[in-house]
Amino acid sequence: MYVVGLIVFFIHIVAFIAGGANSVLMPVLGPKLATATPDQRVQLWDIADRFAKVGKFAMGTLLVTGVLYLWLKWDFSPPNPVWFWIKMVAIVAMIFCIVQNERNGKKARAGDMAAAKQSKMFCQLTGVAFAIVILSAVFAFN
Repeated sequence: MYVVGLIVFFIHIVAFIAGGANSVLMPVLGPKLATATPDQRVQLWDIADRFAKVGKFAMGTLLVTGVLYLWLKWDFSPPNPVWFWIKMVAIVAMIFCIVQNERNGKKARAGDMAAAKQSKMFCQLTGVAFAIVILSAVFAFN
């Protein structure tokens, strides 16, 4: 089971990197949509859609591998439960922000420029939640 745990952890880290790249790109890309020309907007939406797919897959992978690793490594008893639950709350906040940004993106795609401007806020909130996830994971598992 030790080797299986390491493989699950490796997959978790790869998904973390993919999701992290997404959380860095989207706050840069999102605000550009509000001021882009129609032609630029088509290209930006294409990039955003591709990264959003990667981000969704990464988030799903992180949720599955996180539960598996918690079971395999700690039998569902993390070393520091308070920090673990802070991490879980931050993950829920991240998912909430991602869902809100998805809804907001549909409005922006339909031409709502106010929604496009809100994209920056949702991306920033997702980034803050992501940073809290990282910080709390360090304290929860070390």
